[in-house]
Amino acid sequence: MRRLLVLSNGAGEDAIASRILKRLPSELRGQVICCPLVGPGSALAEHFELAGPRVLPPSGGLFRESWKLALRDIVEGVLAGHLRQLLWLRQHRAEVALVLAVGDLFPVLWAKWGGVGPIVFVGTAKSVHHHPYSAVERRILKQAATVSLVRDEPTAKELRDRGVAAEWLGNAMMDEIEPVGAELPFRPDSQVLTLFPGSRDQAPNVLPFQLQAVLLVRERLKDLEAGIAAAPGTDLARFLAPSQAEGWVFRGGSDPHCLGTLERDGLSVPVLVGCLGDLLARSVVALGQAGTANEQAAGAGVPVVAYDSRAGKGLRWYRKRQKGLLGEAVSVVPHDLQRISQELYELLTNEAERERRARIGIERMGPFGGTQRMAEVIVGQWNR
Repeated sequence: MRRLLVLSNGAGEDAIASRILKRLPSELRGQVICCPLVGPGSALAEHFELAGPRVLPPSGGLFRESWKLALRDIVEGVLAGHLRQLLWLRQHRAEVALVLAVGDLFPVLWAKWGGVGPIVFVGTAKSVHHHPYSAVERRILKQAATVSLVRDEPTAKELRDRGVAAEWLGNAMMDEIEPVGAELPFRPDSQVLTLFPGSRDQAPNVLPFQLQAVLLVRERLKDLEAGIAAAPGTDLARFLAPSQAEGWVFRGGSDPHCLGTLERDGLSVPVLVGCLGDLLARSVVALGQAGTANEQAAGAGVPVVAYDSRAGKGLRWYRKRQKGLLGEAVSVVPHDLQRISQELYELLTNEAERERRARIGIERMGPFGGTQRMAEVIVGQWNR
């Protein structure tokens, strides 16, 4: 049996791929096999078969942030692991009828060099708004991908004008945040601030810093509430330990979407999971050190405040990329509690500015419904 092979290169890309695959007809879903190129592929493993070697880089995929992270990846065998994946693809190419490559050009190249295809490419990383596809990348896409489904219409038009078969069908990231009807424990008259500590290893240490920023803002805005968006599969004990060490008390909950609350100085902050769409629908601003979640918040019309230790001196690679993609929907300030709390306060008290930034985020990210349209393209390619 020849199958649909999925190649993705990161946790966010895995989640997007999984969302697209769930929209496929049941007979095609049963023929899916997934090879996550970076990370454990948790979002895919929940519903689909995984195959091929796993590569778990110490950098978490952020090797561009510093040469030390890149060196550690190399020393700990990341390159060797990717070569094993390439060999695995070549050994199993006869079993593959179609490839879904999600992320940047890495999975496209591995599919091409592994001899598997044809390739449907879902490009999540690049846009004419920031780091547009280069001439070399356009040439690769033109030669390797049957169709490229990119993240916005200006990018699709730029690629089409250069001879690449490209379409914009909506942003698959947005379909992951459809509300699920969760009951959130907020007062009806309060302003809600969403906290994104991120899904990577540093999230437990990011959270207490973000909570401290909330306490500072709340000294000036007494009606402020906050909710923590925890990543699915979070190790709760490890996630909360640094915050508890700083005086926050955790009280467990029984609601499937509310794991409990962190409490300190009269403030109760719920730890929420699996209901990001509901949380964003109730929020007015987000404080985010996340990747995909920051972009989803912006697309939902919730302006994001992020921070970077190099703000004002040249942002780190990932935050610079995100700023370029989202424009003024995200503001990046120095890693300083006073500066962060002041930025949050100004947004929370300036409705006109919030609405302006919300419009930018919605325009940059695009509408819901992209995953269904992408699934239809895959079915069309499969039936050729």
